[in-house]
Amino acid sequence: YKFYGKQGLGARVDEKVQILKIFVERIRSSQNAFLLACDPWPFNVNFYYLPPRLRHRMLVWKKTQQEQQQQQQQQSPKMEQGTTTTTNTDNTMVDDPYHIPDEISLELSQVSVALKLRLHEAGEMILPYQPLTTQKADCFRLVLAGKKDFNESDIDRMMDLMDQYGRDL
Repeated sequence: YKFYGKQGLGARVDEKVQILKIFVERIRSSQNAFLLACDPWPFNVNFYYLPPRLRHRMLVWKKTQQEQQQQQQQQSPKMEQGTTTTTNTDNTMVDDPYHIPDEISLELSQVSVALKLRLHEAGEMILPYQPLTTQKADCFRLVLAGKKDFNESDIDRMMDLMDQYGRDL
């Protein structure tokens, strides 16, 4: 605070929030290579890396869920468009945007552990993973704090390295 002053510190906070917003947009536009684990927080983004074999399974699962939801809406025309009162076979709401089915969650946890070890052993990065109370799979957590700069090229490098080291998992 004393070094940067109030305005300087405020500007640094704004920079961190902005770069994490960019990271969230990159995750959302990654064609399912990366998925958010929950709503992002101002300095904290929880996410998954999905190797190609799990991307395909996730897309198939999502398509199946959408078809089931459409069938339910057709069977219950009195229901308001876009709302659901039913649950999946694993007792989660059909329209939960962060839900990952149990069979994929188990594999995703293994991917997170293996990918973290590969990146660490290669000397590329140390990126923590941990479970969230709302998810069964361990997710990666990117937290931006302190004075170290982190910019768009760092985001690109991190995502590229994760894909490079995790593609075959």
